[in-house]
Amino acid sequence: MKSEIAEHSVDLSLLPEKANILDIGCFGFAFTDAMRALGHTVFPVDIQLLDKEYFHCAISDYIGFCNAKMIGNDLQATRMVRASSGIPCWTLEAFSDNQNIPFWDLIKIDVEGSEYEIIMSLSKAPAKQLSIEFHLHTQVYGQIEMRMMEDKLKALGYEAVSHDYTAQHGAGFNYWDSLFILK
Repeated sequence: MKSEIAEHSVDLSLLPEKANILDIGCFGFAFTDAMRALGHTVFPVDIQLLDKEYFHCAISDYIGFCNAKMIGNDLQATRMVRASSGIPCWTLEAFSDNQNIPFWDLIKIDVEGSEYEIIMSLSKAPAKQLSIEFHLHTQVYGQIEMRMMEDKLKALGYEAVSHDYTAQHGAGFNYWDSLFILK
């Protein structure tokens, strides 16, 4: 049964008590705080300097460093760019190994265009649920890459429960709130 938590769809009925949840792109902490209020263990990650406890790093398709690049004048629209020094960057698998969590109950991904690198680097399903905000409107990638991500998730065993192309936030059409569940 799909619910909306801080503009992100999840199926709360699939979460065990004290679920392990990875919040990639936790800026504002609305999703993290809501899931913690439900009694879950949340690992918040963001590339921006924030004033709460979180993992100050990026998740992408490589291990190394990156910097934060703001898209336009929107503080919430900051994406990572590769760099030789700066903010630590992990693959999802390496970050999960470092936290000793081989399989998450839920991963929320809201990373302003870097979702392509994260999804395409997956070699196995990392979670029961993936709640993803895609970012076609940023023009970091297009419909071809969108189809590649959808195909990759399907090949990993995910089914789209919610994946509608809608106009929102004054930023045009996008897949603003997609939920994929491992079958």
